[in-house]
Parts: sequence; C-alpha cells; structure tokens
Amino acid sequence: MDNTMAYGRKLKGATRRVPITVHAPLDRLDQIDSYVEERSREDGKAYSRSDFYEEAAKYYLEYLGKLPEQQDGTTGVPK
Repeated sequence: MDNTMAYGRKLKGATRRVPITVHAPLDRLDQIDSYVEERSREDGKAYSRSDFYEEAAKYYLEYLGKLPEQQDGTTGVPK
C-alpha cells in the first residue's frame, strides 16, 4: 500500500492516520491556532492543529485512565 494520503502528504511514522472533522467554536479555534503558531516558533519545527489535537486526546485519555499501555512501556498513542 502507498504510504500517502489522498492529499499527497506522507503519513507520519509507521502509524495509520486518517483525516477527521472536528467542530469547534471559532474563539477556541483562534486560541488553538495562536498556540500552534507559538509552539512552531519556539520549537523551530512544524507543529500543526493535528499535532495539537493528537496531544490533547492523548493527555485526556491518560487522565481518564483509558489509554492502553504497549509492551515496550510507551502509551498506545504515537507522539
């Protein structure tokens, strides 16, 4: 199978990723976009809304105790 999505962007790492739709209030989206820009600038590398939502989901699932652990000791959600 080809390791690109319909948009032609390579998938990150070896994990399977799929596009999703997220409905969010505009004021929250503005806050997220500001954070994403700041993080990209501070880290000196690309950081996207997708990265933000992936981190947020990971932290929330950890908080709920719903994140499965893998054999190697890492969490079930890739960085």
